[in-house]
Amino acid sequence: MIDLASLRTRLADARLRPVGLRRIVAGRDALDALPSIVESFAGSGAIALLVDATPMSRRGTDLKAAVPLLLSQTGRAVHTAVAGPPDGRVHADEATIAAVSFPDRPAILVTVGSGTLADIGKTLAARLGGVPHVIVQTAASVNGFADDQSVLLRDGVKRTVPSRWPDALVLDEDILAEAPAAMNRAGLGDMLSMFTAPADWYLASAVFQDDSFSPTAVAIAREHGDELLDSGGTADQVVRLAELLAVSGISMGAAGRTAPSSGMEHTISHLLDMASNGRNALHGAQVGVATVIAALTWRHVRRRIAEDGLRLMFPDAEPMRRRVQAAFDPIDPTGAMSRECIADYDAKLARWHSCKEQLSGLAVAWPVHSSTLDGLLVDPVRLVEALRKVGAPLRFSQLDPPVDPDTARWAVANCHLMRDRFTVADLAWFLGAWTDADVDAVLAEASTLDAGL
Repeated sequence: MIDLASLRTRLADARLRPVGLRRIVAGRDALDALPSIVESFAGSGAIALLVDATPMSRRGTDLKAAVPLLLSQTGRAVHTAVAGPPDGRVHADEATIAAVSFPDRPAILVTVGSGTLADIGKTLAARLGGVPHVIVQTAASVNGFADDQSVLLRDGVKRTVPSRWPDALVLDEDILAEAPAAMNRAGLGDMLSMFTAPADWYLASAVFQDDSFSPTAVAIAREHGDELLDSGGTADQVVRLAELLAVSGISMGAAGRTAPSSGMEHTISHLLDMASNGRNALHGAQVGVATVIAALTWRHVRRRIAEDGLRLMFPDAEPMRRRVQAAFDPIDPTGAMSRECIADYDAKLARWHSCKEQLSGLAVAWPVHSSTLDGLLVDPVRLVEALRKVGAPLRFSQLDPPVDPDTARWAVANCHLMRDRFTVADLAWFLGAWTDADVDAVLAEASTLDAGL
């Protein structure tokens, strides 16, 4: 079980943001507590119920029919809104959010669904004036249920935006166990980012790009790392996996950013989504495959530094803008996608140039940084073994739908160009260690582990 009170104390002592998540109910009968949970948070008025069209079950019955019946026990009116199209392929974008409506401002919002719907629900709760929000999690698929940020599509580009903490999270064992097995395997993939993203976050602080790094925010998830690698993704421990995902989400919310669990591996996944025309694989499955690539990129960069030192480049803005356009205009000929990415990359590149004098001392400081990185990274072989143990994809071609080698390589090569966040791929680029040959070398090493393309 998650001790929320203890987590709040640790995070408060580290002067991180307060945790707005007030209750987690987990176990075999967790859903049965939904009426009392709603009553504990709601003022007077109706219940807004947010679902999508994807069929879901609990103990062999229709979950989305059972939830309104449960909520009716409160004596309140229940107004249901179905987000997204009839086929259930809902996307968290402005058009989808704008299409969701309720007769009046509700007393509380209840969201029943997986990660994308939770992002929509958190955004709606914020836009409804901060109404209380309860999420019934229907798969142990991602870590984004338990924080106050949502990933939304903007001009075809995935962006993390502030939303609202859920007040309560319901982790019902039977609901989670009856989710498609691939979704729960994807949860393990999403969690593996704890072994690469914190190193990227630390790197950003080491090179004066982001001063927000928090060892405490990293530690509250990473202290469960061995448990996750050893057994956290097995089917009979799905509630425990969901709890670990919640802890990871809490760390992101407390940090005020997704950086504790989102680095190079997530930018690769985002690019795969951007190139997919809406037919992308499960987020966590993509992240799992990409985490192995990110770990190998870290190995590649650290080798290069050991061999050649830290000779940094400071490219001009205009050539980099052309590079961004060359990467994204073939996907979106309107130029909207590249303009969105250029705006973020311009900010990152300007910050990099502004720290040129400070970065002149990086070579001297690198041994200390390298020692810290030793504690944040793990052998890529351990990541591969964890994915293999639960039957999760190891290669982009094993995703559903599969990603062809050219698209996968494009995503790996260009992942540093899509947002204003510094990762190991940025350091590789500024070292001159992210040429076509370097990308191919990382992918070739992944192939020796039966991973990658």
